[in-house]
Amino acid sequence: MRTGSMRVAEISLPAIRHNVRHLREMTGGNVIAVLKANGYGHGAAIVGKAAIEGGATLLGVADLEEAIALRDAGIDAPVICWLHGVRVDFVAAVERDIEIAVSNLAQLEALAAAASHLGKTATMQFKIDTGLSRNGASPGEWSALFARGAELERAGAVRVRGLFSHLSNTNDTEDRAQAARFESALAILRAAGCDPEMIHLASSAATMTSPHLYYNTVRVGMAIYGLSPLAGKTSADLGLVPAMTLRSEIVALRDVPAGAGVSYGFNHVTQSDTTLALVPIGYADGMPRALNGAGATVAIAGQHCPIVGRIGMDQCIVDIGKLGKKVSLGDPVILFGDPCTGVPPVEVWAELMRTINYEIVASIGTRVVRVAVDGDDSTLSEPDNTDTSSSFSLQIADPEAMHALGVRLGRSFAAGDLVILTGPLGAGKTTLSRGIGEGLNVRGPVTSPTFVLARTHPSLGGGAPLIHVDAYRLADAAELDDLDLDFEGSVVVTEWGAGLIEERGSWIEIVIERPIGGAGNPSDADGSEDLDEPVEPRTVTVTGYGPRYNNGVL
Repeated sequence: MRTGSMRVAEISLPAIRHNVRHLREMTGGNVIAVLKANGYGHGAAIVGKAAIEGGATLLGVADLEEAIALRDAGIDAPVICWLHGVRVDFVAAVERDIEIAVSNLAQLEALAAAASHLGKTATMQFKIDTGLSRNGASPGEWSALFARGAELERAGAVRVRGLFSHLSNTNDTEDRAQAARFESALAILRAAGCDPEMIHLASSAATMTSPHLYYNTVRVGMAIYGLSPLAGKTSADLGLVPAMTLRSEIVALRDVPAGAGVSYGFNHVTQSDTTLALVPIGYADGMPRALNGAGATVAIAGQHCPIVGRIGMDQCIVDIGKLGKKVSLGDPVILFGDPCTGVPPVEVWAELMRTINYEIVASIGTRVVRVAVDGDDSTLSEPDNTDTSSSFSLQIADPEAMHALGVRLGRSFAAGDLVILTGPLGAGKTTLSRGIGEGLNVRGPVTSPTFVLARTHPSLGGGAPLIHVDAYRLADAAELDDLDLDFEGSVVVTEWGAGLIEERGSWIEIVIERPIGGAGNPSDADGSEDLDEPVEPRTVTVTGYGPRYNNGVL
C-alpha cells in the first residue's frame, strides 16, 4: 500500500485479531487489550478496533487523555485508564463512559462527586499495590477504601467492576507472593460487599508463563502486538504474529570506490567498490542513533544489507554491495517486521541497544505514518502451504558457540543445499563455515578462500563435498558463474554472496549481526575473517526459502 509517505509503519489487523483470539483461547477468560503510548507505537485507534474485533472485553490506557482520544476516534467499546494527576477532571470521564481505576480515597470521592454532578453511575475498578511500590492503594488503605466503595455502590454513585494490580515479573516466587497479597485484598473487597466482575493480575509475561495467575481476566499489552515479552522466546514460539512492519524506500543510489567515507565523521569507510542506498528514516523516526556501527541490517530485495555510517536525524545509509545492479529508486526497504517472512525482527534493534522490544516500537516517531493493513485472518491461524520461507533466530555467545552452530547445521545439510552467509567484517562467517565443514565431515581445514575465490573440500565419508566460496572480490553474478560450481552435487556455502547468486528454487540465508563493541579480527580488512578473538554475542538468523525448507532448516 502506498501512502506517499517515505516512512510507513504497516499495522496488520489480521495479526492483532489473531493475537487477541489466541490469548482468549489460551486463558479461557476476558482479555484487556492495553493501548497506552499510542498502542505501543502502533496507533491506538487502529489497534483498538482490531482488538475488539478479535474478542477483547476492555481497552486499557494509562491516562484520561489517551482514553478521550479513543472516544474521539470513534471507539465506543469499554475503556479504562489508571494513572491520574491531582487535577484530573473525572466529569469528562463519566460523561464519556470511561472506566476509572481508583488508587486512593481522594480519587474515589472525586469520581463519586463527578457522577453525582452528572446524575450518572460511574464505572470503576480498584487499583492496588501488591509489592511493586508504584501506583495503587497500599495494604493499609484497603479496608477503608473498599468499605467506602461498597457504600457508594449501594448508593448508586459508582459500580465497582473490578480489582487489579501489577506484577513485578521478578521470578515465580515473587509473583506468587504478590498473588497471595492480591487474594487477601480480594477477600477484603468481597467482605465489604463488592463482587468484582473482573479480577486481573497477569500482564503479557505472566499470561505466557503462569496459568495460576489468570483469575478470570488477563491484561496484556505487548502480546496483542505479536511481540514476545519473554527473553529467549520468539513470537512464533508463543503463537503470536508481529503486527508492525516498519518500512521506507530507497531515495538515492551512489556507486562509491573502496576507501570512501560514509556519513558524518567518516567512522565508516568502504572496504571495496560498492553501492550505497540512502534511506529517509533516522533517529527522529525512532531508529536509534547508536545503531551506528552496530551490525544491524535491513531487508532490500529479499537480502539483508548492513546499515553503515552515522545515522542522521532524517536518514541512514545502507551498503547494498552488488545488489545495486538489481534495485531502483523507490524500491522498498524493510527495517523490521515478522521474521517468519524473512525480514529482520525488531528484537535485533532491542538486543543491539541493550533494551527491550517494548521501547523500540513505542519510540517510533510521529513522522512515521501508521497504516492499517487488513486481510484474511485465516492465513494466520492455519498453516499456509504456500509459504516459501521458514526462519529462526538465536544468540551466539562466543566463537565456540558459532562453530557448534555450524556443526549442527552441517549435519543437516545435503547435496543441493545453497547457503548464503551475510554479515559485516569480523562477524564470524568463516568460523561458522568451518563448523559446517566439520558437520559435513569433509577434508579440512576450512579457511577463508579469499584469494582463490572458491575451494572444494571432499567428503571423508562418502557424503556431499563442501564448496566454500568467498565472493567479496566478485563484481557480479557473471563472474560467479564463471567459477562453474557444482550446485546440485555439493553443499555450497557462499560468504558475501548476497545479490550475486541468482534465485534458485530453494536456498538458505544466514545473517550474522554484530552488536556494538563486537570485536573483529584486525586482519579482516581484506574481506577474509575469523572469529578467534573474544567477542560480544552475535544474533544469527537462519532463513530457509523455497519448498526444500517448508519444514524448517534443521
